[in-house]
Amino acid sequence: MNPSFFRNCSMSQVLERPPIRQNRKRSHLEALPEGRPRLFAERPGEVRLVPCNACGGSKFKKLFYKESSLRETFQVVRCSCGLVQVNPQPDLKAIMPYYTDAYFKKRTDRGYDNYYSEALRDEIRRVFTLNLADLDFFTFEEKALKSGSNHALDVGCAAGYFVEYMAERAWRSRGIELSRSAGTVARKRGLDVTIGDFLTSSELSPSSYDLVSFWASIEHMHDPASVLRRAYEILKPGGRMLLSTCRYGILARIRGKDWRYMNVPEHLYFFSLRGLSKMARGIGFQVVRTVTYGSGMTTRKDGSELYATVKRYADPAVKFLNQGDMMAFHLEKMS
Repeated sequence: MNPSFFRNCSMSQVLERPPIRQNRKRSHLEALPEGRPRLFAERPGEVRLVPCNACGGSKFKKLFYKESSLRETFQVVRCSCGLVQVNPQPDLKAIMPYYTDAYFKKRTDRGYDNYYSEALRDEIRRVFTLNLADLDFFTFEEKALKSGSNHALDVGCAAGYFVEYMAERAWRSRGIELSRSAGTVARKRGLDVTIGDFLTSSELSPSSYDLVSFWASIEHMHDPASVLRRAYEILKPGGRMLLSTCRYGILARIRGKDWRYMNVPEHLYFFSLRGLSKMARGIGFQVVRTVTYGSGMTTRKDGSELYATVKRYADPAVKFLNQGDMMAFHLEKMS
C-alpha cells in the first residue's frame, strides 16, 4: 500500500471501485513501500478499504505497517473517532489461512502454547473466575439461577472452556464457534457447540438468552457493531453480556507495532475503554462494571527472576490505575 493512498483517495472513491480480487497476478495493493512483501497475492479472497465500524466515517490516519505471520503486510490506522483498526481489511475467505490448527497449538506472539492442553485450560478458567469477580457477575448469577434465568451463550467459544465452566455452575450453556477445528474439539468433549457464523445462524432466536459472552473474540470479528446489536437482539430484557478484549490505551500507544496484542490480521479492531463503552451504550446496553488488567508483560516460562518480580508488581499497579492493556465489561440489556 502506497503511503500516499489515504491522502489521495477519499472513502467514497475507494468504495466505488469494484472489490479487489487477490487471486490476480498483479494488483495495485502490491505497491507497498519498497522492500515490503505483497499482500494476498496468490489466494482467494478480497481485501479492501472499509468504513469505520464505530462511526461509519472515512477520515483515517496511518499509524504504521505491520507484518503478519505469513509475511503479508497490513496497514494499521486510527479513525477520527479514535478507533484503531486494520484497514484495508481482508475478508473472511482471505483471513481463514491464519486460523489453522497451528494458531491453537503452536506458541507464537499470535497464538497459544497448545490451547488444548489441560494446563492452559486451567489457566483460562482461573482468569474467568478473576474477571467474573472483578465484574461483580456472581451477584447477578445468584439471582439468575434462583429465578431459573440460566440460558447462556458463549460466542467464539473455541474449545468450549467457558461453555463447560458455566455448565458446571448450573447454567444451560451453549457455544457458537466459526473455526471448524476448534468447534469440533468442543463437540468431542460433549459440549453443546454450534459450528457457524454468529451473525447468520438461524439457531439463535430473539430474546432467548439470559447471558451472552465474548471472551477475547470481538477483536477478531469483521463487524463488531453488528455483532453487539445481534447480541442485544437475542438477550432477554435485563439479560447480561460479558465481554473481554485487548484495550488500546497508554501501553498500546507506547509499544506501537510491537504491542503484544498487535497481531494482524487476526486482530482487526483495537478498542479503547471509552470507545467500546460508547458503542455499547449506543446500542442500548447499560455499563454495569468494567475492569482493565495486564501490564503488557506476558508470562514467560524461561523469564528471569527480575522479570517475574517486576511483573508481580506491575500487573496489580496497572489494574489499580485502570491502565491495563486488557479490559472486560459487564453490560445489561435495558428493558
